[in-house]
Amino acid sequence: MLQANSFEIAGHLEAETEGLPHSVQSGLKVIAPPRLMTAEDVDLTHAAIIGNFPPRQCGLATFTRDMYTCLSKALPDADWNVIAMNDPGATYDYPLEVTHQVPQNDIKAYRDLADELNSNGTQVLFVQHEFGIYGGPSGAYLIACLERLNMPIVTTLHTVLENPNDEQRRVMNDLIRLSSTLVTMAHKGAAILKRVYGVADTHITVVPHGAPSRPLRNTNEFKSLLHLSGKKTLTTFGLLSPNKGIETVIAALPEIRKTSPDVVYLVIGATHPHLVRDEGETYRDSLKQMAKDLGVEDNIRFINRFINDNDLIDILQATDVYVTPYLTETQITSGTLSYALALGRPTVSTPYWHAVEALANGVGTLCPFNDSGAFATAISALLGDDKMRSDMSMRAYMAAQPSRWSAVAQAYVNRARHDVIAHEAPAEHDAHALPAAPSWAAIQRMTDDCGIFQHGRYRLPDRQHGYCADDNARALSMVARQSNLGPLTAEQTQLAYRYAAFMNHAWNGEGFRNFMSYGRQWLDDGGFDDCNARSYESLVDVARSSLPADLRQWACDLGYQVMQKAGAWASLRSRAVMIKALVRTFGVFGDAQDIQVMVRYLTRDVHDRYKSHSKNGRSWFEPELSYDNARVCEGLIVGGAFLSEPDMIADGLTAMRWLMQKQTRGGVFVPIPNSRFSADGPDHPLYDQQPLEVLATIDACLSTLRITGDEHWKAEALRAFAWFHGENTSGLSLLDGDGGCYDGLNPNGLNLNQGAESILSYPMSWAALKAEL
Repeated sequence: MLQANSFEIAGHLEAETEGLPHSVQSGLKVIAPPRLMTAEDVDLTHAAIIGNFPPRQCGLATFTRDMYTCLSKALPDADWNVIAMNDPGATYDYPLEVTHQVPQNDIKAYRDLADELNSNGTQVLFVQHEFGIYGGPSGAYLIACLERLNMPIVTTLHTVLENPNDEQRRVMNDLIRLSSTLVTMAHKGAAILKRVYGVADTHITVVPHGAPSRPLRNTNEFKSLLHLSGKKTLTTFGLLSPNKGIETVIAALPEIRKTSPDVVYLVIGATHPHLVRDEGETYRDSLKQMAKDLGVEDNIRFINRFINDNDLIDILQATDVYVTPYLTETQITSGTLSYALALGRPTVSTPYWHAVEALANGVGTLCPFNDSGAFATAISALLGDDKMRSDMSMRAYMAAQPSRWSAVAQAYVNRARHDVIAHEAPAEHDAHALPAAPSWAAIQRMTDDCGIFQHGRYRLPDRQHGYCADDNARALSMVARQSNLGPLTAEQTQLAYRYAAFMNHAWNGEGFRNFMSYGRQWLDDGGFDDCNARSYESLVDVARSSLPADLRQWACDLGYQVMQKAGAWASLRSRAVMIKALVRTFGVFGDAQDIQVMVRYLTRDVHDRYKSHSKNGRSWFEPELSYDNARVCEGLIVGGAFLSEPDMIADGLTAMRWLMQKQTRGGVFVPIPNSRFSADGPDHPLYDQQPLEVLATIDACLSTLRITGDEHWKAEALRAFAWFHGENTSGLSLLDGDGGCYDGLNPNGLNLNQGAESILSYPMSWAALKAEL
């Protein structure tokens, strides 16, 4: 619309100058509308590609090399980072093109790689993704790298799982979230992405597997080179393993030989390295024995080595019929099939996903899985009819035109340029960029008409443990804080009323009762100091929110009553939480002088505890660390600033630095585990790590940032936030893609339960950062 209006205005201006003296006309400038930037305007001068790479022997290594080769030809002036993945214990003599090597199970190497790509001007990263080549559960370490990147990520999915397990789905969800484009090599893959993972059409592009460009030649020219003159040739190529279905064709050979006695079946490729590692050549030997038992050992040749491209092309061009008798349908792409079709080879195949698409419309012939009779019939027909074979050869050759490497490269380059235009690079190093607002789906799932459930069993509310005021207070705070970031929906506002009603009922005039059964019976009489302080904090959040006026008034009224009891709450954390909450109460409700007196009393007590226990380089308030540790430092810093007490601020900062040092391993944030550790231990256990500690740390870092103005604390808050997204000692994202957050990390990986404390910690952390940054 703007562009059209600009042209219209320019037209009016030209019309109005007609008839004016030339000297006047020459002084009027018609300003043409600005031309919108297009993909052709993007100059890709620095790119990177990651995957396996030869001499590592696997199809993905070959593909990555071929992709790099074709992309570097399409972008001849670009500098490239070629990143090769190394499997555990392996070393390779890579060619000079490989600039980086990443050990599969070294999570630090993934993060270091991301930081280097960010700093060296890389504009786009091409990821070759296959389950099994990246470290961590289902390849989660790759996510630790991608999370840090400040560039578009074009991800080629070599496998798209229709029925992923939980770990695979988590990795896929993260990969989808972080990739600017997802490339599949078949339309079936795109359909699965949309149906199973909910990916939008605009996020997906289908680009066929690349293949060489060669003239269509007569097979006899190449048979002589391979000592196959006068033979009818069948070929299957690839790393040998049981899922290739070679037995199906061997079983068909006796029938094929009846009409083509000179047939030779070429089984090309080394045995899969993992199979050799586990059982040697037992499988290959079993195939040879099968051929011998059927009397066709002279009609089959096994070539047990990894074949280079030139030799493979020669073999394919000497092939009369290419066969892919794979045993399962869930193969989204086959590089060998792509090569065979590009060279015009008539093909007989089982109906796995790639073959169904590639061989449609007479391009090839499909046979049922494990059906040797069908293979014998189809192959015999082709070998016995030169015209049928020639016609199918031409159809295959023409159908494969879009898969020529030059065309594939151009498709990738065009998409990468498009993504570079769309990508909004952060203003500064943004390894921990703030993502979009979290979904509330998990919170709504965990809430009924009474309140939010305390615990979850996986994603289910655990009714056995009922509700607690602690978590309903957190839920109320979350809704209140989110209301200050933008308008809430009617459903979200109703949640605020529900949580407020729970808290109103929890108050008994002296304190907040905490635990309620699913049958709506209170299980305690109240009086837990930490629960009382947290509940008061939620009332302050509501009073300072953009929630409806009646809720804010209720919070002020009840907050004033609760404030009168706060002096009796003696626990360290309740006092630290109350210091910050009272400072935020100032000017909202209550008597200003009374608030100041209370803040001074509580802050002095917290400071006295610090001075009593801080010694010998251990800058802490008590003999042991436990939970919500950062809130104790925050209370002293906030109280000291409110009271203009430099010593309090200084000691609070010292404690905060000491705590953050304790919460760092290998450069990543490691929250204090819920298992306590002794005062004299040099380190704390790694597990279990819980989201609540991350929230406490983020809040404390942001308070410290506001008071000191030191940008270091912003970086620390973002580093802690990145823990949710996989920048942790396990390299695992704590998020499920549906607004849920897992209960933490344990020695075995994720605690797959989702309790209220956890699913609230992430959106509260996000809201704190959003409000501050």
